[in-house]
Amino acid sequence: MRTWQKIFAQKIADMHVKEPWTLQEDDSLQVHSPKHGRREYLQNHAAGRFQCSQCLHEWSSAKVHILFHMRRGKVRMRIFRQACRRCLSPQLEEPSFSQENLERILHNLVLQILKDFYKVPVQPSDLLGVVVDTVLLGPHDSSRCEGCRLGVCSKPRAAPKPPAWKPRRHVDTATSPPRQLLSSGFPRKCCFVLLFVCVVAVVLFIVLYFTLK
Repeated sequence: MRTWQKIFAQKIADMHVKEPWTLQEDDSLQVHSPKHGRREYLQNHAAGRFQCSQCLHEWSSAKVHILFHMRRGKVRMRIFRQACRRCLSPQLEEPSFSQENLERILHNLVLQILKDFYKVPVQPSDLLGVVVDTVLLGPHDSSRCEGCRLGVCSKPRAAPKPPAWKPRRHVDTATSPPRQLLSSGFPRKCCFVLLFVCVVAVVLFIVLYFTLK
């Protein structure tokens, strides 16, 4: 944790934050359930390396989950572990990170702090992506990932309410009548005109019939 804390303190200082901030590890943190008054930030795609403590097998992952719970001046962090796929009864192992990825993860964390606690506008382009510096073999094994077991990826969030308005349909102006004609009662006026013409035609027919007879 000393390396994490040292880089974190430097990032906070670089952003000219005057208040003191601390970073501590806490393996009891649960995803999507921060305590009252705390904010949550989840880094889902950190790149790290693992080594099995039993068979010494090494592997890399670009989906290491890191959970942060924050309140003003204090951050608690939980790094989710992964298990070896070669062992029958593997233990969960802690990942290690390159210096560059540590810098990027904590850079993004500090930006989130600025956004949540100091109302500093942060754009998605300001966030830094992780660097994968090794070859990744096979897909992510969710069954051996502590974060996936605890619902870091799969636990549903509240779905946003659908908008009250409906999107306007495209109208083909070449085949459809103008909107102002439809809204002004154009078809109804046509009916009145046709009815009047029919009545006049019937009256003329009757007059001509009796006149010529």
